[in-house]
Amino acid sequence: MDVPPPIPPRPPGYEIHSPPPSNNINPQLPPRPSPQQQQQQQGAWTGYTQPSYPSFTQGVPPPQAASSSSFSGGGSTSTGGGWTSLFHPDGAPTPLFEALMAAFFGRLDPGRAGHIRPETLSGFLDLNGFLTEDNIWKSNLKDGNFLYTAQDMADYELKACCEAWYFDHKTVVRHPGRNQLPYGGMPLLSLKGFTDMMAVESAGEPERGWRGLNAALRHYGIWPAMGPLPREVFLQDMPRQLQQRLEQVKIRSHRAAQEKLDAVRVRSQIEAQGRQAALDLIDGPRYVWRY
Repeated sequence: MDVPPPIPPRPPGYEIHSPPPSNNINPQLPPRPSPQQQQQQQGAWTGYTQPSYPSFTQGVPPPQAASSSSFSGGGSTSTGGGWTSLFHPDGAPTPLFEALMAAFFGRLDPGRAGHIRPETLSGFLDLNGFLTEDNIWKSNLKDGNFLYTAQDMADYELKACCEAWYFDHKTVVRHPGRNQLPYGGMPLLSLKGFTDMMAVESAGEPERGWRGLNAALRHYGIWPAMGPLPREVFLQDMPRQLQQRLEQVKIRSHRAAQEKLDAVRVRSQIEAQGRQAALDLIDGPRYVWRY
């Protein structure tokens, strides 16, 4: 029987070292994440996190105001009071503007419902110095009739505006049990829709936006340590991109109004034909005798 040759010794440097002895037989497990951390981890996978209002402690400025804001296509604006640019050159809001609107929204929605009523929005626009004709809900608060109330009429116009501008909102019934205005309903703006609307208003008319938001800051006493908003953090004029968006909104509004008008006309014709058919069934065919 052949015997296999012996295994040659390992060269120097290939010695196998054993790990040092440890007194802990079982290694310590990492701490279990808190429910908030679990929610954040879940949001990282699903792309969604439960929205919440940012904290706006009185006298503590937001973190975005600590440094100047820079963005592509433009420079940065930083003031001594800590305010930085509220808009990008194309009119899009910066994180500081979004944080400011979230602070206002928290005051307009103290019950944390997540949406605000048209009356609340209208009051905030009044506080910002909007003229009645520029306050779409208030300007359309006209006398109602036996079918629809004045609020129904104003809700209809505000809802059409939100749809044309794509302002985020939801529609609910204002007066359950009453006749509903066709294509109407009460629009409730979300924080996203409110921020977008105020960004359009403030970037479209910077001078009015500067004066109005300062009035709102004084009224609600938000971030008093920051001081008043300087004119420099607003745009000088309406940006070209916002002007283009305005033209697109006009086209969509005209098309939507025509489609609704056509639909109402067709509906009225169908209802009239139905009423005539019902009368024919009741009275029977009608004959005209000619002599």
